[in-house]
Amino acid sequence: MSTRGNQILARGRPALAFAAVVASGVPGVACAQDGLIVQPSIPQGFDRDRNVSVQARPRPSYTPTGIHVGGLMFFPQLETSAGVTSNAYLTQQNEVEAPYASLEPSLRVASIWSRHSLQLNASALLRNYIGESRRNERQWNLGARSEVELGRALTVTGEASASQSFENQFSGEVASNVAALSRFRRDFVSLRGEYTSGRVRTFLLADYADFRFAPVRLNDGAFRSQENRNRNVTRITGQFEYARTPSVSLFGQLGYTGTTFDGRIADAGALNSDAARAIGGLNVDLAGRARGTISLGYSIRDYRRSGFDTVGGLIAEARVELFPTERFTITAGARRTVEDATFGNLTPRPFWDNRISLGGDYELLNNLILSAEGQYALQTYISEDRKNSTYRLATRARYLISRRMTLEGSVSYSDRDSRGVQAGNDAGEGRLEAGLTYHM
Repeated sequence: MSTRGNQILARGRPALAFAAVVASGVPGVACAQDGLIVQPSIPQGFDRDRNVSVQARPRPSYTPTGIHVGGLMFFPQLETSAGVTSNAYLTQQNEVEAPYASLEPSLRVASIWSRHSLQLNASALLRNYIGESRRNERQWNLGARSEVELGRALTVTGEASASQSFENQFSGEVASNVAALSRFRRDFVSLRGEYTSGRVRTFLLADYADFRFAPVRLNDGAFRSQENRNRNVTRITGQFEYARTPSVSLFGQLGYTGTTFDGRIADAGALNSDAARAIGGLNVDLAGRARGTISLGYSIRDYRRSGFDTVGGLIAEARVELFPTERFTITAGARRTVEDATFGNLTPRPFWDNRISLGGDYELLNNLILSAEGQYALQTYISEDRKNSTYRLATRARYLISRRMTLEGSVSYSDRDSRGVQAGNDAGEGRLEAGLTYHM
């Protein structure tokens, strides 16, 4: 974060913009949602260009060239895939096997200007389950992100997006068999200011997200409304970071989150809450060895309606990448947060969500990358006798045929075990999938 470092980054911005868009299209095993509908406000950026992971390593012979129009680069892509699931509806009994076919077009656009930047993206996922139309998935996403440099020290970043998504099937917010059929609309806007001077960097971010949940079609064909889950989330986050050395920086973060449920639903206001959190940690990037972020803090959530206990406790987030060799990258992660279960209830049901993950990417050949990952989650409910334990194992192979084509195959298995007097459903699912992606 020195002046010289800022100048180097400024001169390299066109190349960085190009690389960022190409890298954003690189798939990996960690493609499953992590269970959080509301993602962290400021993902910690530890990358100081001292290390390059296997997934992000440039491969000039296989990198899509895109379409150059003026100061913009266009990267259209079309992915087709087919697979089979062992339990389409994630039920505890009477599991239904179903093959499926998917079509996923997308477009990424990035500027290659010497100053400022603009990124646009659009994508859709059309997935049909053969013979099980109730399980079909229709997803889409539209987004824009712009960065404006106001002098050497101040940068302002604006972002807006709209999307339709499906829920994580093994999250703690809803039962697995409900999540398999639950869809929601998310509209999001954010504005972030970043000030850098010498060894100091500060952030101030404000964002707003609106969530609208579609009705769930149950086994008997009836529809169950999820309107009581509709909500908006407003956040303000500030962070101060100090570079102790060129490789290590310390940071502190304060944040506020206000959650307001749809006022049109009677008694849904009982779930409204105000939350605050304070965390501190460090970012590390050691050349040829490791990089990552480790943070620890405290979170407190206060429900606006009287009669409900305030929830507070320790929270933690960590993500570390290790580089044993240039051809092998190990990634480990951990997280502890407090969340709310909201399906079918009008009273707070907070729970602690604890997750750990371990994965690796190995470059067997310059154009053949093998990946594997394991995840484990433990969800402990605060106000009821219930615990969910979930694990997921996955492996993937990605073969770069040419600049235009990429071939992929993956195998995964997920399992959820719910225990306690108020336990939910247990479910397990295996998936086998293969796909071909065409780039321009």
